[in-house]
Amino acid sequence: MSQRYTALYFPIKLIFFYLVGLNLWRFLFLYHNDVQDKILPLFHGFRLDLSMACGAMLVSFIPWVLYLITGKNWVLWICKWVTVIVWILISVVEFSSILIFPEWGTSLDARAISYLGNPTEAWASSRDFISWTVIVVSLLILFLGLQRLRHQFEQWQPVRSYYVQSIIFIILTGPLLFLGVRGGWQKLPIKPSDAYYAKDMKSNFAAVNKVWYLLYSVTHQTEMKFVHSEDEIDSFMKTYRSPDCHKYTDSLPLLNKNIVFIIAEGWSADMVKYLGGKENITPYFDSLCENSIRFYNAFSTGFRTDQGLMSILSGIPSISGLNMPNHLDKVIRYPSIVKDFKKAGYKTSFVYGGDLNFSNLYNYLTLSGFDTIIRDRSFDSASDITDWGVPDHIMIQKAIDLSNVESQPFFSTVLLMSSHAPFDIPITNEFSARSDIPGKYMASVRYSDYALSLYFNAIKSQLWFTNTVFILTSDHGSTHSGYAGMDDHKRFRIPLIIYDPGQNLKTLPDSISSPCNHYDIPYTMAKNLGFSTDKYIFGRNMFCIDENRFAYWNTDNSSACFAMNSNEISGANQKNTRTTLFTDMVKRWFNTLPK
Repeated sequence: MSQRYTALYFPIKLIFFYLVGLNLWRFLFLYHNDVQDKILPLFHGFRLDLSMACGAMLVSFIPWVLYLITGKNWVLWICKWVTVIVWILISVVEFSSILIFPEWGTSLDARAISYLGNPTEAWASSRDFISWTVIVVSLLILFLGLQRLRHQFEQWQPVRSYYVQSIIFIILTGPLLFLGVRGGWQKLPIKPSDAYYAKDMKSNFAAVNKVWYLLYSVTHQTEMKFVHSEDEIDSFMKTYRSPDCHKYTDSLPLLNKNIVFIIAEGWSADMVKYLGGKENITPYFDSLCENSIRFYNAFSTGFRTDQGLMSILSGIPSISGLNMPNHLDKVIRYPSIVKDFKKAGYKTSFVYGGDLNFSNLYNYLTLSGFDTIIRDRSFDSASDITDWGVPDHIMIQKAIDLSNVESQPFFSTVLLMSSHAPFDIPITNEFSARSDIPGKYMASVRYSDYALSLYFNAIKSQLWFTNTVFILTSDHGSTHSGYAGMDDHKRFRIPLIIYDPGQNLKTLPDSISSPCNHYDIPYTMAKNLGFSTDKYIFGRNMFCIDENRFAYWNTDNSSACFAMNSNEISGANQKNTRTTLFTDMVKRWFNTLPK
């Protein structure tokens, strides 16, 4: 009798097994990511856990029923291995989410999956955020789970009597599992945000079932759901770009000037002196700031390099959960300041020491109109001495050599990369003695600053130098120094300066406090060079002095804005907020792009 019920009650025991296993993974996530609340995530995550456990049991449902009917050992073998594979997959997703969260601020999702086409870079960017303790505990959870599953299949026998009761039990199990997956009788099925309970997204991610979140993001990545109506979005657009400024400053004298964008990887505001940095991490950049126009409230729109590049070069804000370079049918329709420069007769180039296949950036840059693209494969193999690519001080020499032979005027974009995790640098400095993440990050930023000094010291004797305007910024902010939290506006506040060695900008103010975003740069460049600005529909003049202006950004689960006197952070589906109106405006633009 007991042997018969061992097989019959397998769904109940397996669901209980999954619930216990998921919470073991959750405890590891809580402690590794230093989530302060250790209890509430368990309660708020229960419905999603139950939904996922029921879904996992559905995978084993048919072989389980077949075994009860036939009693064949080969059916039992299939049921056993299906269950083992599901547990291994759950463990991989949970472990991967623990590994990437400190760097990406999210668990494994569709965006993260899109980066796995470059596994070396994906691993390099995350490996320093996992400890041996977490690896050991993760393996323990995995193998204890496998051991427990082995016991689940002991002493199974097909149902040989009490057929009516057994058939009723089997018939009820299927619908109940589907009801569990749905999350209950409510009108709409359960979704990851139903587990959100706090303003702190770290606590929310602790509550969210990681497998559920991954499956939801993959199946919904092509959806563009709008929170607001068309009329509400139209009304917001009328005020978004309103030129209600105290004044406009003089125009930038850019005509016939060379323009060079220098984009540093992941420099947060606290790395530089003019934004409050106190540890003398970027002394050369700080020296440039003294003779530059400084923007005190500049913000990235997203938190990844592909988002930053598209914002700086195309004037496009990021869209939550969307890897925009991967949409090959629409990339050719994106605006491009590079094409504007080409039409005006400029030579255009992009210089980087990493792999531009990562996140499909090479395709985007090619379609953007660059005449010359330098990447990792453009260097001697001996130069590629880090996992992420060619170190900045070597890459920067390639940028110098290219500009020295380029006909004027030219437009060039130089992307530094050595301050990207895992922060491998070939030259040590005073921060290198630290082995913690903040110390490694600061050492890498200091090294990139050193590469900047090599660059400017090498070009200042060139004839083209004084005829060039340099715009220096970072592609996005960071949390690595401990200065900012995942949802803090400080995470998105970035350095942005305009340096003119020819001193043609001296009639302009040396500091601007009005909030601005990366996507304002192409509009401002086009406006001051006489290019058409019609396609840069999100851009605003960065020299418009308006303290009531908002800067915007988003993560995959929230959106936020900042103004001098107010700020706001909202959930991705929260109605009647400035931030969700902004994101709906961007989504609608993306949807209307012809394919």
